[in-house]
Amino acid sequence: MKRLPSLVALVSLAFAGLLISSCSSVSPSSGSVSGSSSGSSSGSSSGSAGAAIQGETTRLKLSNKLYRPIVVRLERLGDPGRRDITVPARSSESVKVKPGTYKYSAVAEGFRPISKYKELEAKRSYTLYF
Repeated sequence: MKRLPSLVALVSLAFAGLLISSCSSVSPSSGSVSGSSSGSSSGSSSGSAGAAIQGETTRLKLSNKLYRPIVVRLERLGDPGRRDITVPARSSESVKVKPGTYKYSAVAEGFRPISKYKELEAKRSYTLYF
C-alpha cells in the first residue's frame, strides 16, 4: 500500500506530460494499442444532447492487457468535457458514450503515453486494447 501514493503521483505526472504534448501523437515504447468494432447493438437510452439523437449510444470496452493499471482519457471532438477512466491491471471496463469522433489517451507507469483518434458510430460496440 506504500506504493499507491507514488503510483498516483506517476500517473498524475504522466497526464501532465500528456497534456503538454497533446498536439503531437506518440506511440508506445512497448505493448500495443488497437481498436476493433463489432456490429452488436446497445439498446439503452441516455439524456444526450447536441449532435447525437436522444437514445443513441455507443458501447466502448477498454481492455487492459498490461500487468499495471492504466488511465484512459476520452475527449469527444466538439465537446468541452472529458472523461477519465481507470482500468485495473489485466481487466476491462465498459462505458457508454455518445457517438462521434473521440481522442483517447492512455498512460501507465513505465510506458510512454499514447494518444489516438477513433470514430464511434451509434448503436455499435467497440473494444480498445492496451
